[in-house]
Amino acid sequence: MIPAKPGLNRPTPKLPADMMQRYEILAPKNTHWRRATCEEVSCEAAERGWKMVLDLTTDLGQRQARYIKHHSGRHYEIAEQSDGLVTLIFRGGQECFSEHKVRTDRPEVYRVRPGDFRGDPRGRPARVHTKPEHWIEDFQENTARLTQLAERG
Repeated sequence: MIPAKPGLNRPTPKLPADMMQRYEILAPKNTHWRRATCEEVSCEAAERGWKMVLDLTTDLGQRQARYIKHHSGRHYEIAEQSDGLVTLIFRGGQECFSEHKVRTDRPEVYRVRPGDFRGDPRGRPARVHTKPEHWIEDFQENTARLTQLAERG
């Protein structure tokens, strides 16, 4: 038996994985999302400004400081410096450093996968429905079949 992934609280399945299936509605990051500007997502940091503390005693902090100073194109003020830490204040009205994402207009992927979180030992391919109503119908038929089996005992 394959245990659940660490950090997940799942009951141990009573059926083998090849008797299970998963109904999924997906919006994959690489096809259904795109980068967005701060303005598109009403980014509070870009509107109001933000603070950033860099630790110049570390390689990462030094690289961040070099990027901000020479390549970022953002304007800032140094608020304080002590013990290798520097606090930068970025005023509103400029793009923040976060990578914002918004959904594209692509429809979700409606998929039925054989197996459960343990996988499918038989290696069967997933079924992808072209319309959400077909996925719902498949789900309802499967639920009805399971209800009948449970009632029979």
